[in-house]
Amino acid sequence: MSRPPSSFGREHITFLVLNRRPILPQLPAWLPNTAEALVVLTAKSATAGLSAAAAGRFRRIEVVDDYESDEIDRRIDALCTQENVTRVLTTAEIDIVRAARVRERHGLPGQSVASAVAYRHKYRMKELASRAGVMVAPMAVVRRAEDLASFVEIHGLPVVVKPADGAGSVGVTVLSDRASIAAFGYQGDREWLVEQFIAGTMCHVDGLMAGGQVLHGRPSRYLHANLDTATRAAPSISGMFTTDDPLGRRLRAATAAVVAALPAVAEVSAFHAEFFHTPQDELVLCEIACRPGGCGIVDAYELSFGVNLYAAHLRGQAGLGTPVAIKDEPAARHGWGWFPPRRGTLVRLPSSCQLPGARRFTPCGEPGLRYQGPSSSTDRVAELVFRLDDAHPVEAQLRAVEDWWDRAARWSPL
Repeated sequence: MSRPPSSFGREHITFLVLNRRPILPQLPAWLPNTAEALVVLTAKSATAGLSAAAAGRFRRIEVVDDYESDEIDRRIDALCTQENVTRVLTTAEIDIVRAARVRERHGLPGQSVASAVAYRHKYRMKELASRAGVMVAPMAVVRRAEDLASFVEIHGLPVVVKPADGAGSVGVTVLSDRASIAAFGYQGDREWLVEQFIAGTMCHVDGLMAGGQVLHGRPSRYLHANLDTATRAAPSISGMFTTDDPLGRRLRAATAAVVAALPAVAEVSAFHAEFFHTPQDELVLCEIACRPGGCGIVDAYELSFGVNLYAAHLRGQAGLGTPVAIKDEPAARHGWGWFPPRRGTLVRLPSSCQLPGARRFTPCGEPGLRYQGPSSSTDRVAELVFRLDDAHPVEAQLRAVEDWWDRAARWSPL
């Protein structure tokens, strides 16, 4: 059921929020005085914890079972027309290009299709970054087996094959010998990207950008690569560098170069950039996204700087302004751990974390349940956010978190 259109002063405003995140109860607080102007199209999986009273605060809310269906685009167009939508807001990777095309069809302000595609399509993204002098791995778009074989002949093995518009390390495969090359099967009509495999530590930078410039960015490092989390259930654990860390400074500069190279998002927007730090001390771009980072990134950033990246991202897209005067030196540095399911039965799941820096521990798995392993790099049975100690190296503290988890959780078979 919908309500009559709302207006603020002389200007009519209706925001269409495309959502698959569990953030619906927070939307009225993040977009103050606009609740009755909020039209929400949301995945059913994102409605857990949303009471009827909270849902009633929105102008209109539609819940869909299959958020990836082609029917969603038709529903978005219908809502834009029926509700006289003035802006389209998103937080998830799947909606970036979808929303840009809707804006173009309906003449709405916000991120353009060219910008959205550049931040979503990995070949286009890295092609533009490379032109600006940012290091990227040798790569090519492959559509058939012959393309993959030709790339391997030139660049050798191992190589990484992934969907050109993928996310969460879903569908990413490392091919390390001729047999795996011959056995690789293309799925559907998606475009695939092949890259030379890059060894090294995976780092990331998270923050806010606008108009082709980084407004604030905080570098961190993962303990394990996302691919290791998705394929062998290695814990996804990350921690922020100190402000004066030399590698952190280089990561911020590399991120600024990438943001400047891609078609700009005019409004304040969150970003999540990933780089490989190689044994040769080079920084190689993995990818960049124009939305808040996943896993525990938003929680760690908010605890450190007092700014919620979802809220800032949504307010920017809504044209409401957002806090950008963020101190470079946080009150405290934080890290996070998301612990994926292994293949087996979860025998024991801790109810709390006793590590000295633990700030928030959330078990979400079910002891006694058999799991098939992670389906993506964001799959988990528990979440942890912790404070970092400036007296100890980041990597040592991340390994201490992993050691605690290995002792605290138990799986069968081991």
